[in-house]
Amino acid sequence: MTLSARRLLAADAEAYRAIRIEGLTHAPAAFGSSLAEEGEQPDGWWTDRLQRNHMFGLFDGETLLGVAGFYIEGMEKVRHRAHLIGVYLRPAARGKGAGQLLLQAVIEEARRQVKQLHLAVTTDNEPARRLYERMGFVVYGEDPRGLRVGEKFYDDYLMVLRLD
Repeated sequence: MTLSARRLLAADAEAYRAIRIEGLTHAPAAFGSSLAEEGEQPDGWWTDRLQRNHMFGLFDGETLLGVAGFYIEGMEKVRHRAHLIGVYLRPAARGKGAGQLLLQAVIEEARRQVKQLHLAVTTDNEPARRLYERMGFVVYGEDPRGLRVGEKFYDDYLMVLRLD
């Protein structure tokens, strides 16, 4: 397995859509969005999403194994902050340092543009929380019932990585 991480381009939209749908299907509590909201979006929507956000892919050769990205807050007084979004690794890539490689690429790019990177992770997602902590994120609060999937509520840890 030869892994590399890079920013996703418009040409990656189809592969991005496939892995995003997979994540929304198999790990709905890992995302603020839902399969119902994104599953039937047209091709152009996916390309626009890649151009609007800073999305990265983890590749084994040409095969997309994982995705993660960030968006920068828009208002002037909070433009120093970005939010980590859309983190998903295919099961075959987990536990092998792949997540760390992917997040390093995202953090490297975020560091060029903002002063801190925020995220929310469900309190029961221990593997993800541990990965984020290894990358330097720290918990600064909790959001009770931060996410609802169907009728089930999930509490979130709020985490931040200061980049300066």
